[in-house]
Amino acid sequence: MAMTAAILLALAATHAAAEPRSEIIDYGITAGRRIPGTPGPGEAGLAPASEMKNIRYLDRTDRIEARLCRNFGLSLRLSDDIPRVLPRQVSVRVEHPPLARPDGKTSTEDRFPSAVIDGVSHVGFTFEHEWEMAAGDWTIIVAIRGREIARKAFTITLPPPGAPNSDCGVG
Repeated sequence: MAMTAAILLALAATHAAAEPRSEIIDYGITAGRRIPGTPGPGEAGLAPASEMKNIRYLDRTDRIEARLCRNFGLSLRLSDDIPRVLPRQVSVRVEHPPLARPDGKTSTEDRFPSAVIDGVSHVGFTFEHEWEMAAGDWTIIVAIRGREIARKAFTITLPPPGAPNSDCGVG
């Protein structure tokens, strides 16, 4: 009896330490309604993150042309073998080329939480300022309690000379 209880306890501890699995279910250029926010706990970057509602994917691509008001990102589905309550949020880190605000403050990453609703989380980035539009490699990394569960790389390009550099007011 004691041996059975010890085995069950070991199995429970192993599963408790395991985190949900994830699957990227969509990615690319998105549209939706931004809800401006104030910095929350664990958030770091040169500008506060904004929550998005009514997200829809316009173009499934990992090559993004930077334009003001353009959104890009990914949607992630979380799952687990044993039905249980999934986390209410994930931690997001966006690694990017150096960005510099007009006041001189610089950063190579943004960090913010993202809500998990019905097992799905959308994480992304919006070019809200011209100083954020940096060409190069950008990577979105999603974690739960410090353990990486998803990663997606994007290549950001600048609009060609004379092309529009804004999606503001479009769509």
